[in-house]
Amino acid sequence: MSRRMEYTLSFDVPAEKMYQDFTSRDYWQSLMDAYRQMSPSEITSFSSDERGTDIVFVQEVPRSELPAIARSVVPSDMVITRTQHFDPFDHARNRAKGSYAASIPRGPGRFGGQYFLTDTATGSQLRLASVCKVWIPLIGGALEDLILHHTKYLFDAEEQFAAQWIAKHH
Repeated sequence: MSRRMEYTLSFDVPAEKMYQDFTSRDYWQSLMDAYRQMSPSEITSFSSDERGTDIVFVQEVPRSELPAIARSVVPSDMVITRTQHFDPFDHARNRAKGSYAASIPRGPGRFGGQYFLTDTATGSQLRLASVCKVWIPLIGGALEDLILHHTKYLFDAEEQFAAQWIAKHH
């Protein structure tokens, strides 16, 4: 059985402006620069065309920083590949959709979800609908809970980064 989580991030700019940021290589490069202060992080692919925007980046988490239960199944530093896709902006509905995923080499599970970027009375919001599944008997559920718990911190950190980006660029 998989675990699900809904999470919402809020921004002080309209959805169309936030979409322009999310589909900008400069935004993602700045995010990688911020992550690099904690661990190795780099964009491995970026493309944007009429079908949308795709970003792939890699982050490394030292094994020593993993919780004990995760160290029991991860024999070395954890290299996470994250993929982000944003569909073209829907001007008629003033919103955007997209998807995201994270994986580790030979990882015994999957993590991913969908984005829903919409306007609010004070700016915009990004709703994230995540699904996590770990295929390890007995501890899979505990790992799923742990992943989703830490994902909330990741989303909060990325919301704070976006707020700083907005303050500097808008």
